[in-house]
Amino acid sequence: MQSSNWLHSLLEGTEKELCVKQFGCVTSISGCFVEASYRQCVVGEVALIHSAVKMIECEVVSIKKDTCLLAPLSTLDGVGVGDSVEYKEQLPSIKRMTNPFGKILDGFGEEVSDSIASNELIKESLLLISQPVSVFLKVPVKEKISTGSRIVDDILPLGLGQKVGIFAGSGVGKSTLLNKLHRSIDADVKIVAMVGERSREVVDFYQKQMDSGLSKDTILVASTSEDPPSLKRRAVYVALAYAKYYCEQGLNVVVILDSITRLAHALREIGISRYEPPVARGYPPSVFAELPRIVEQCGNFKGKGSITGIMSVLVDGDDENEPVSDFMRGVLDGHFILDRKLANTGLYPSINMLRSRSRIMENVLNKEQLFFEKKVRQIYSEYSEIEDVVRTGIYQEGTSDDIDYVVKLKKQLDVELYSWKESVDKELVKDVLAFKENNTS
Repeated sequence: MQSSNWLHSLLEGTEKELCVKQFGCVTSISGCFVEASYRQCVVGEVALIHSAVKMIECEVVSIKKDTCLLAPLSTLDGVGVGDSVEYKEQLPSIKRMTNPFGKILDGFGEEVSDSIASNELIKESLLLISQPVSVFLKVPVKEKISTGSRIVDDILPLGLGQKVGIFAGSGVGKSTLLNKLHRSIDADVKIVAMVGERSREVVDFYQKQMDSGLSKDTILVASTSEDPPSLKRRAVYVALAYAKYYCEQGLNVVVILDSITRLAHALREIGISRYEPPVARGYPPSVFAELPRIVEQCGNFKGKGSITGIMSVLVDGDDENEPVSDFMRGVLDGHFILDRKLANTGLYPSINMLRSRSRIMENVLNKEQLFFEKKVRQIYSEYSEIEDVVRTGIYQEGTSDDIDYVVKLKKQLDVELYSWKESVDKELVKDVLAFKENNTS
């Protein structure tokens, strides 16, 4: 009895994990993943590999009868079979910074920028998991967000709490458009997650957008192309954790994710390591199960703030029907398709309005604005039918008054819509509203 009382007094005030720890050991290493023995663990649990040269944080991604698969968050240099593995009996989390604005955070939620601002950590932890959000906790998108781009504001409006994708092949200008939207959108908090991007792009964004002091409302979370797939995935959840925290404070948050495709590539590596069957061009089922959970973290929430999601989608080989692009169009509230042909002609942002959609348009535009949008689409649709004969010179100006009028309106609309003006010319708006369909028939 005395020894029992002595032991209780000795352990009083200590944490459970300081007293009892679960250990296993590395049994095999394949690529950038580790198999290890275990006594008790769960999927998603944090684990630490203790090697002779360093300690590596991992996540449990699958469990078999006698072993589990660990996804490391850093390189495995120096790790060998037999190294001990400590299971932390907790899910991934980060310590929240009191002032994360104007800083670059990595996938661990730690600052990597050379900022002189206060970056004290507080005891509150932010869980890095995507809990499903009940539909009864969300409210419809009703408020329009002004971006300054006429083609977005007047034809493809962006709403508060909307989830929209910017689809484009490489070199068409999606990162440039994201940067412009970041500067022009007015929000309480802006969070930019750069996943799998080149380190040069991260540095350029920080120096041009944040280090100048113009983005004191912005948090940059970055995991560059050389990082392990699990760290790229973790960076997205760090961004969402901060977004959810500020949303619960009643603030309007904009999350810009560049790019969802490189996140899908990271998820594909994790899925293949679990021996999942590739079901669509090498992508396993878990990729298409996790992407909607990430997207649905955005929205308007009852009694709280909102999270607006703007996500870039890299269209592999300019094929809009490749698996990730095709899937994302179905789970987002809108999609902007950037057109290489428009970019080559100097129109910016190079959004092809006939192939793009905003599914919340009727909620945020009034009747006159909706009528204007409809007429503009009619003009561009009719021009698309005669574009080849006009561009090749087969059609001669003056042959048809109707065709000449469509060509004239389309050229005027190009100047007005593919710009960052405050509004479209009023006289042009009158001409568009008076346009009669099938002028070219």
